[in-house]
Amino acid sequence: MIPERLSAYYSVTPLLGEISEWSLLRKWSLSEVYRVRLKSGESRIIKWGGKEMAGEADIYQRLVSPLKIRSPHIFGFFELENSAIMIMEDVGRDNLEQQPSPDLFLEAARELARLREAASANLEKNLPSEIIRSYTISAADLLALLDDLLRSHRLSGSNTLLKLQNTFPRDLNKLYQTLPLTLVHHDYHAKNLLIQGNCIMPIDWSLSYLSPHLGDLYCLITEACAWSNVSKQDILSAFRNEVRTDLSVEELNWQVRVGGICWLVKTLKWLVYGGTDTIPGSEAWIPDLMIDLEGLMEETD
Repeated sequence: MIPERLSAYYSVTPLLGEISEWSLLRKWSLSEVYRVRLKSGESRIIKWGGKEMAGEADIYQRLVSPLKIRSPHIFGFFELENSAIMIMEDVGRDNLEQQPSPDLFLEAARELARLREAASANLEKNLPSEIIRSYTISAADLLALLDDLLRSHRLSGSNTLLKLQNTFPRDLNKLYQTLPLTLVHHDYHAKNLLIQGNCIMPIDWSLSYLSPHLGDLYCLITEACAWSNVSKQDILSAFRNEVRTDLSVEELNWQVRVGGICWLVKTLKWLVYGGTDTIPGSEAWIPDLMIDLEGLMEETD
């Protein structure tokens, strides 16, 4: 039986009539994800998005795919008023959250290095300048997000954020002057890293954008240490060994710290300004994220 939110698409999406089995993978107020089995025996992933979550297909088609990185194939995209569905390749059932293998965490670090270099190399030749501009998060944008947090009801007057105002501009200036733009996943967590034998394929690029920061590696390190007892240094070494340019351990540590701050500022802004309504229970994340932010700021002092 077709789920209620997808039933409106039956007349415009012929594939819905070919589905013999539906399996719910995720259900939020503005997002639903299903694994479906076709009468032919093949499987697909179908994602429904409402309001701001309806634009994910544009990110795949205009940003992710042209940068020539490994990502699921999109079979079709269908849009109605205020919502859309996307039919995608089913690239695997097991993710790194389900199987937190040390070797696979290290491979996820190597895959991140590879995709960042591929994206950076393909950026200018494969993306029109207007697409680059529309998907770039600049240093000024990140500073504006920090200002927004300080104006929010939840975090107004935060000593941590006030202190960050003094150091963030300097770090962002160095980051954007010394590193090239590349693709940031922004949700490079174990749940979005599918296992394909000894390889890793990142999925769910709905939050991705262009920036030089290494917040993705910060997120991976956090989960690798917590779930698989893989040390931060081992993850950094795996990433560093896959990068073609010379990169010192000290410089990489700095990039991860600043990237973590960028990721936290952007994530906190999204949560404080409506994200907690989209993801059930996410209100409880905010205090822990602020603690993480303070810890990273202490490291950079």
